[in-house]
Amino acid sequence: MKSLILYSSVVGNFYASNDQLAAVVEAARAKVGDDVWKRGFSGLDPKGATVAAKKALQDAGISPIKLEGELVHIGFVENRDAAGNSYPKLRVGLHYLDDQYLLSLDLKSDVAQRLVVKLDNCEYGDYIRISAWPTPVERGGRQYINHAASIKDSEGKEIQANSGFSAKVKAQTEAVEQTLKAAGITDKKVVATAKATRRIEAHKELLLSIQARFVEANAQHA
Repeated sequence: MKSLILYSSVVGNFYASNDQLAAVVEAARAKVGDDVWKRGFSGLDPKGATVAAKKALQDAGISPIKLEGELVHIGFVENRDAAGNSYPKLRVGLHYLDDQYLLSLDLKSDVAQRLVVKLDNCEYGDYIRISAWPTPVERGGRQYINHAASIKDSEGKEIQANSGFSAKVKAQTEAVEQTLKAAGITDKKVVATAKATRRIEAHKELLLSIQARFVEANAQHA
């Protein structure tokens, strides 16, 4: 069975995309309202989106996907809407017994970027387990929700991230900020957007190199 897998940042789990899931999520979103839903993961807050979404999913009998299997595909795609906006995506294909999973994530997301730097240390045919979850962080006296990601091998050992790439991206985003400041641009939103754009581009470049490696490996195993 083939399944398109998505990550719910509201719930903090992977789910198979289908019409039932879309209807349940839409109903939960309507119940709490767009403003609450857009705030994302809200833990145990009874008025938050997370509690509403989890209850709706449970009532509908929809369970999260345990994402594991033989790694057979890593790729990049870029979707465009009618207005011309682009949405870069990470795609990861896994085979598990008779199931075929295709994980699709926005490349701008925490989970996608954290997976890319780990997937760089994976090979075609590796048996892996992918997981992701929300994690609170404190910045400037306020609490924010980030999303962590993990890839473990068949023995349960964590696949390490490409630390050299992470250091390079950090240096690049800091350089972007310094360039803007030198030009007299200090607006926090402008700076944050520019840094985020550079971060996405860097992960896209790495992802494309991984994709090329997997295309070659796939051809050899065909």
